[in-house]
Amino acid sequence: MAFVGDIQNEKIIMLSHSDFTIYSLWLILVPVLIISRSIMAIGSKLRGTDIANADRRNKKSITVVLTPLFVLVFLSVFTPIVSGPLFWGGCALIFLAGVIYALSIAAFVKAKRGLTTTGIYRFSRNPMYIAMFLTLVGFVLMAFSAAPIMGILTAIISLWIIATIHWMVLGEERFLESKHGEIYVKYKHRTPRYLLF
Repeated sequence: MAFVGDIQNEKIIMLSHSDFTIYSLWLILVPVLIISRSIMAIGSKLRGTDIANADRRNKKSITVVLTPLFVLVFLSVFTPIVSGPLFWGGCALIFLAGVIYALSIAAFVKAKRGLTTTGIYRFSRNPMYIAMFLTLVGFVLMAFSAAPIMGILTAIISLWIIATIHWMVLGEERFLESKHGEIYVKYKHRTPRYLLF
């Protein structure tokens, strides 16, 4: 049961220990992480090369992004699933993210080798990251559905992850430009980094 207090005529709602339930957002977050990693592994096997870039900055960024991701998983254990418009809006965003992610992997597999510029990569140089951003926004909405404080904490952690991913993207761009040269520069000029920018 939630504790409701009144401090200077402002309603404060806090989750108590009795609000802990097995039916929390980790039941959604953990499978999403496992499925996305599995899809990437299958895509790498079908393509014959690792989908992830091999530059050192990318590896450092992945290490840095894992810290807030683990914090997000921990927080999700204490964020109950509460059905409502925000929760279902979050589900819709995560579903959309899954479609974008699958299209991204499919384009990688189809390209076989070299720079991927076809399929969904005609509209964005980083559709996989767009899918990650949408997933994070979806979880923020779901967390707000449970309690405002959980939504705020999830939003802060998500912004941390997004900032780290953007840092990783900048490093990947330099790596791809050095690897593919003028081909990548032309692709970079005609295709936005994310969607509209």
